[in-house]
Amino acid sequence: MGTPPRLFGPDRKYDRWRWQIFAITWLAYAGFYLTRKSFAVAKIEMGKPSGLGLTDAQMSAVDGAFLMTYALGQFLWGACGDRYGPRKVVALGMLGSVVGAMAMGSVSFAIPLVIFSALQGLCQATGWSPLAKNVGTFFSRSERGTVMGLWLTNYALGGAIGSVYAGYVGGPWGWRYAFWFPAATLAFTLLLFLLLQRNKP
Repeated sequence: MGTPPRLFGPDRKYDRWRWQIFAITWLAYAGFYLTRKSFAVAKIEMGKPSGLGLTDAQMSAVDGAFLMTYALGQFLWGACGDRYGPRKVVALGMLGSVVGAMAMGSVSFAIPLVIFSALQGLCQATGWSPLAKNVGTFFSRSERGTVMGLWLTNYALGGAIGSVYAGYVGGPWGWRYAFWFPAATLAFTLLLFLLLQRNKP
């Protein structure tokens, strides 16, 4: 009889850390979508007179502010991730995203909504480069194709879950809760990240 396949390599502690990092970084990147999708779900109600009465131009400005700072943040945070490590950069981004989402759910005028959407975009940009680097540190070059293929399911599932979750909580209680509940959930994800993540083996 052959030897049954091992679930872990010879160094069980190291192997456990590898898959722990895989799981917590997957959850962290998926978690960013909780606050990223809030405005897309809530803006229908925010455009009604019973909401904020936002015009199409104002909603475009909110989306544009997010996309502009998100694009700029990709250049900034990749370099910062190399210099300061994924832990600090991603944790700062998560915290900023939580604050931005709470603020967006609390405003009553378009101008602060644009400002906080810009903050949200900048903070959302902290996720991709540092977390991808974090995963790569724990897996060999020969494994990374398979590992990253599995890891990249986070943005598809995170986006779907984020939209459904924001709609689920915002529907019965109002559009503000489509920001507040996902923000609270991301705050919990941040706590898990700080507890379970490490930059290097």
